[in-house]
Amino acid sequence: MDMDQLGRALAAFAVLSPTHLPIHFVQVFLFVAAAKRPCTFQEVMAALDLSNSAVSRTVMALGMETRKGQPGFDLLLVEKDPAEGRRYIIMLTQKGKALSRQIQQL
Repeated sequence: MDMDQLGRALAAFAVLSPTHLPIHFVQVFLFVAAAKRPCTFQEVMAALDLSNSAVSRTVMALGMETRKGQPGFDLLLVEKDPAEGRRYIIMLTQKGKALSRQIQQL
């Protein structure tokens, strides 16, 4: 990806929130999108060197509703892992899939 493509990709995120979208939000979204399968919190933590609380807050903000009850970005969905009931998995919502496709087309 060249700098122009990177700029266009970041512009796709800026549309969501031009003044309030930390870079680790983008990193978490891109990690989940690139996985092409549901991810665990542990996988995101290890890949991006983020704490459990940072991943949790970020995933909540990228979901339907933030931890403070405000509307989130509706890009990620969290569900219980059917293979391990104590673990949660993260996947893209329809809006998240659309954003992923938009970025891939750059």
